[in-house]
Amino acid sequence: MAKNTGNTKGGNPEPPPPFDPQTIKFSAANALRLSMLANAAYLDENGAKTAANSLGLPNFIWIDLSDQIDNLYGFAAGCDEYAVLSFRGTAKFQDWMTNVNAAPARFSWFFEGAPETGEVHTGFAMAVRHSWDKIKDAINSVSPPPPGPPDSTTSPPTLWLTGHSLGAAIAVVCGAALSMVNPVRLVNGIYTFGQPRIGLYNFCGHYDQLLRLQTFRFVNKEDLVPRVPFRGWDYADLGCMIHFDNRGKPVLESSQWRNFLSRGIESFKEFFDIATHFGVDVGDHDYRQYENLVATHQSELAALQL
Repeated sequence: MAKNTGNTKGGNPEPPPPFDPQTIKFSAANALRLSMLANAAYLDENGAKTAANSLGLPNFIWIDLSDQIDNLYGFAAGCDEYAVLSFRGTAKFQDWMTNVNAAPARFSWFFEGAPETGEVHTGFAMAVRHSWDKIKDAINSVSPPPPGPPDSTTSPPTLWLTGHSLGAAIAVVCGAALSMVNPVRLVNGIYTFGQPRIGLYNFCGHYDQLLRLQTFRFVNKEDLVPRVPFRGWDYADLGCMIHFDNRGKPVLESSQWRNFLSRGIESFKEFFDIATHFGVDVGDHDYRQYENLVATHQSELAALQL
């Protein structure tokens, strides 16, 4: 386990949740730490740095992606054992879901040298591509990759990605680029919260061949954002989904979610209804609810067979 410093509450040190940087399986404890870091991305730079430092990540770099999407920021934070790349969502749904931004384009068009893996959401991919050198430099600065192949006596630093809403989509695109574009960097886990769909069926199939076992999507009740862009537009889901049902219980293969998906919201009127009422802190999409649910249901999450 990584060694960490604790938060202080009422004058007494409050230890942060544990984190296993070397696990190759789903971890409820890691999900909690990553949900906290996903939410820290909604703070300003100093607040996010303080939050990351309190979780044992002393190395920190703020990442500005607002040239592409208004108010979109993230950070890289790391220690000797692992690094985390985290991105916030944005309150402006229209910035990433309307007009040309929702149109798909080839992943290889955005990332030179990438294999032909299918089409992704243009807005998400452009936001990452425009800042790709900045993102890679931030990761390598807070947690430099090992100079050579690991040996049996050392454990190389691991890399984890997280985010909520739009930030979750950005994290997944980053995970794909890190895994598909040379020089490849191993991604140990991608934990997202309220994530929209990022690609068409062909891309998601290729993605899952590489990263399905490392990607865990949390969806709260009837959060609308994971339903867009619509499946009728040939967008698909990826990774392993964990659904908090109407009782707040985390379940796999959720019948409630399947029933929710079966209700048609494919019309443009319903699309703009979503856009009108969208907010990163509203209803079932509220980022604070995700962290609370992960924290409250640690034992049930740990019992899931993933």
